[in-house]
Amino acid sequence: MRLSTWLALRCREEQFQQFLRVPDEHTATRVVRALCDVESRAEVDTNPVAQKRCHDLIRKPYLAYTERSTTHV
Repeated sequence: MRLSTWLALRCREEQFQQFLRVPDEHTATRVVRALCDVESRAEVDTNPVAQKRCHDLIRKPYLAYTERSTTHV
């Protein structure tokens, strides 16, 4: 799965929106683009710097967040 696809799917999820502390998909998309420093999520697929930012600032922290959420239920 392309990273941009993963991001698009996550932005639609309520749990991801809660992780980002945003109210909706539109705001989640804007936050993701800002964190990755891109104009479009598609740029993450071809920009190595954006990919690293995505992994470091979004994927890894989100994985930790979801693991904590499932162990504290």
